Parts: sequence; structure tokens; C-alpha cells
Amino acid sequence: MMRHSVLPKRLVGLAASCLPGLVMIVLVTVLPGCRGLPWDRTAGEVREVPPKVTVLPTGSGEIDDGTSVQATSLQMALPTGESDWLSQTQVVAIVNGEPVFASEILHRQAGALAAARQQLTPPQYRALQGDLIRKQLKGYIDRRMMAQAMRNGLEQDRQEFLDTQLDKVFAEQELPQLLKGRQVQSVVALKRKLGEEGTTLEVLKEDFQQQQLAMEYLRQSARPREDFSPSEMMAWYRSHLEEFQTTPRVRWRQILVSNANYLDRDSALRVIEVAKSKLDGGESFAAVARELSDGPVAAEGGLWDWTDKESFKDERIADALFRLPLGTSSRIFEGKGFFQLVVAVEREEGGAAKFETIQPQIEKRLADENRVQEMERVVGELQLTAQITTVFDKPGKPFFPTGRQVIPGPLGPASEEAKGLDLSPSAAGVDSPARRQEKK
Repeated sequence: MMRHSVLPKRLVGLAASCLPGLVMIVLVTVLPGCRGLPWDRTAGEVREVPPKVTVLPTGSGEIDDGTSVQATSLQMALPTGESDWLSQTQVVAIVNGEPVFASEILHRQAGALAAARQQLTPPQYRALQGDLIRKQLKGYIDRRMMAQAMRNGLEQDRQEFLDTQLDKVFAEQELPQLLKGRQVQSVVALKRKLGEEGTTLEVLKEDFQQQQLAMEYLRQSARPREDFSPSEMMAWYRSHLEEFQTTPRVRWRQILVSNANYLDRDSALRVIEVAKSKLDGGESFAAVARELSDGPVAAEGGLWDWTDKESFKDERIADALFRLPLGTSSRIFEGKGFFQLVVAVEREEGGAAKFETIQPQIEKRLADENRVQEMERVVGELQLTAQITTVFDKPGKPFFPTGRQVIPGPLGPASEEAKGLDLSPSAAGVDSPARRQEKK
């Protein structure tokens, strides 16, 4: 299973990124009737509270806890023949008894998929859909679990109030953005446009609400740190020195005199000698460059921005810029068809950046990483008791190896082999910018 040490940016400040409408969610959770979250913390420890589980089966039979189940119309199986993932109400996963439909995941790529459908054969198009679902399913399941946990912490009347408030937030904040983004003026026109893209307004609304619930659950459950001791920051700095290595570079000025702009080489040489004489007489390099240089940055006083030492093709120029004291003009150098003078304005010798100069950056990185760890902890706790089955499960090797695989799907129930799989939060599909970066 893939593990990620790179910092996922999506998770950085996730709670802070919640929309203003989430303020009402916070109010809901503190009103009377709140049963609390499905995790009980005592003396700083996390104690698992057995959840109430509703199983949505794909067939009939007896589940291992003795609960009888009946066959339902929701079949979780790979599309057959020439059909694609959206041809029916295709269930791709069941999370704690709730189905996850292919349309819920693919709607984000509705526009791109519509264009791809015109260029690909049916099998190719179906393969593209399947690949998109595979890549996004784990992150979507994580979000579904957090949204479920958020709702499960409320009494029925509080859940109904929450739904009302989420509807209001969607209508006031998200719906105007959808209308603007698709350049339509009415909800009717928007629904028609979404239909052309292969999605519906109801799917977008449900997706929006789940996202807000998941963010709020994470905000309430995570305990990120913001302050770190100097010793912690120094230890982190020493273990990441390779990230702060810099190459020697210089900001510099140039006076360039091209032979082509004068009668001959000797005429150009006399001009550069006049420039050198002026510099020796105390005139500023920038003023002389504006007066006599015909180089590409003459108007800016011959100033070049930061340039790595390795970027100079002429080793003589590089040696002068990195050896001579700052502000000291070089001798005259002759190149192919030109003469030039250079001077270093500012210089960095390279090597590891000093701890003092990057301490604020280190503290931010530590805080970001801690937020990621907290998010993974929160999701990992939910995964310990989650009941998850996906359409990609294989006998003895479930696609999402967490919790108890209690639903006997068409590909067979999970075997004892699943118990030995990696159950870490990273392996369980925490969707993050570092994860997306890895995919690239």
C-alpha cells in the first residue's frame, strides 16, 4: 500500500476553509439533543464506542453477526457489455449501509467526460470512467464516513434542523455560483445544462452537503497543534536539510558594447575603455550602463536578476562575479563580437539555509504536518469500525481493507487474508494534495 510522507496541502487549514454557512453546523452540535460524536475520550485516550450499523446487502443470506438480510434492488457489480458506469443506478461502494453511486463521484468530471465520450470508443470511455472512480473512491469514502459520523452525533430533530440549514446554505451560497459558472439565469436552465453534462442538481447538492458535514466533523474532532518548541523545530530542520539547500547565485550588472554597433572592433574597444575609465573615476555602474551599454538590460542600468552560477557559459564572468568583492567592477572581457564589464550587486554562496532565516517557515510546516496527522487519526478511528465493500473488491483482497467486510458482494466476501493488510490511515486512502501530487 502506498504511504505518504509528503505534506498534503488540501488538508492544511481544512477546518478554516469551511464556508461561512458552516457556522450554523457548529450551533446545531451544541443545542440540546446532541448525543455526541461516536468516539468517547477519557483522560486523553480514545475509546471505541460500538456504532449502530445498517447493512445494505447485495444478496441474501446470513451476516456473520446473525442478522438476517434480504436481497435488494441495488446491485453492486461491474458494468457488463457495452454499458458504462452511468447507464444505470450503479453502486460502486457501500459504506456503513449507505450506497455510493458512480454518479456521485464522476459528476466532478462531467464536462471532461462529455468531451471524452465524443473521442473515445465505448470500451475506452468505460475504462476511463472506471479509472477515475478507482482513483477517487477512497477519498470519497473517507468523506462519507465523516459525514455519517457528524449526523450520528445528533438526535433526529437536530438532524432535520441541520438538513434545513444545509439546504439554505446551498441555495444562498452554492447555487448562485453554479448559475454563474454555467452562464445560465434560472434553475430550470441549470438543470438542463447539468443534464447535458451527465449530472443533476440533486447530486451536486448532496455532494456539497456531505463536504460541509465532513469538514465540520474534522474541525470538531481534530486537535492540531500550532506551537512548537525550538528543539522540535531544530530537529525537524536537521532531518530536512536537503530541502533547504541553495545553489550559489548572484544579482549583477553588465555593460555590454557590441562590435556591430560601431565601425569596427577597435571602435567598440575604445567605448568600453571609456566606460571603464568612468567607473574608475567614481561614476556609478548603473549610470554608465545606461549611457554606454547596448546590452538587453541597458535601460535598467545593466541589472540582471538572480542568476545561478552554473548558468554562466563564460567561466571568466562567473569567476569575477563570485570572487570579486560586491560593488567592485571586473576587468574588460572580450567575447565573440562584443566587450563587457560586470559587477556583483548581491550574492548568495549556496549551501543549507540558516535555521534563523527559515524558522517561521519551519514552524508552519510542522503545523501543517500535524494537521495532516490529526486528519489521518480522525479518519483512521472511523475506519476501525467501518463496514465497507466496493465493486472493486476481490476474494481475500478488498479494495478498501479496513474494518469488517460484512457484505457478501458478487466478487465474494473478504477472507482471512484481509486481516493482515495495511490498515494505516495513509493506506486507507486519505485524499490529499500530496496524494494527488504522487498520482501525477
